[in-house]
Amino acid sequence: MSKMGKDLIAAIKEAKETGLVTLQAPPDVATLRKKLKLSQQKFAETYRINPETIKKWEQHKREPDSISRAYLKCIEKNPQIIEQLVNS
Repeated sequence: MSKMGKDLIAAIKEAKETGLVTLQAPPDVATLRKKLKLSQQKFAETYRINPETIKKWEQHKREPDSISRAYLKCIEKNPQIIEQLVNS
């Protein structure tokens, strides 16, 4: 992962710890992915998420933890910027 990607994750963790980020409802990963017109595999590659994790989230076998929820929210709000950050 790039330094920017690591910095982004660190910032999200810090925001969560200080109470600046609260995400109650789990995001609808399938809806987000389809809105971006990406397959599960391409979504996983683009945003550096394990494809099996995405599959489990979409099948409701597992819910994203708080950090993953924050990351997914960032993707939802600014998909191109997040893609650039994690792939630079």
